[in-house]
Amino acid sequence: MNNTKGKRRTEMKKVEDYKARLATFSKRKAGIIKKMNEIVAQCDVEASFLVFSEAGRAHSFAHPSMEDAIARVKNPLRHEPSGENGTNIEQLVEAHKRQKNEMLKEMYAALAEELEMEEQNEKILKGLLESGNDESDKKWWEDDEGLSVEELKRKHEAFVELNVNLCAASQQFGKDRSV
Repeated sequence: MNNTKGKRRTEMKKVEDYKARLATFSKRKAGIIKKMNEIVAQCDVEASFLVFSEAGRAHSFAHPSMEDAIARVKNPLRHEPSGENGTNIEQLVEAHKRQKNEMLKEMYAALAEELEMEEQNEKILKGLLESGNDESDKKWWEDDEGLSVEELKRKHEAFVELNVNLCAASQQFGKDRSV
C-alpha cells in the first residue's frame, strides 16, 4: 500500500511556521501561474497576476504584458482594438455615453418635477387638514348652528321642495325608460 497523503482538501488558514509558509507560497504561486498559462492558451484571453511575497518582492504573470494590463485597468473604456476601427469604436462609445447621459438627465428632470408637484400637493393637503379639523367632517346640509327660526323654516321648505322635485324627476325617468 501507498502511505502518502494523496490529494486532499487543505484547510484555508494562515500557515504559522515561517519556512512552511514560504514553501506553500512558492508552490501555490507556481500552481497559479501554470493555471494562468493554461487559460491563456486554451481560451485566447488576456490575463495578469500580481502578488507580493511576505518579504515584499513582486511576482507577476501577464499576457500580453503587464503594461497592457495596467492600462486596461486604469481606463477600461479606452482599451479598444488598434487600427482604423479603433477610432470609430471610440466615437461610437462616446456617442452612446452622451446619448445615455442626455436620457438620464431628462428622466431626472421629469422625476424632479413630479417630486416637486407631489410636495406641493402634500403641503396643500396638510394645510387643509390643519385648517379644518372638526368642520371638514360637516356636510353643508348639516350646518344648522347660528341659524334663526325663520332661516331654519326656509331651509326645511327648500329640502321639501328638493324632495318633491327629485321624486318627480325619478317618476319621469322611469316613464322615459319604459318607452
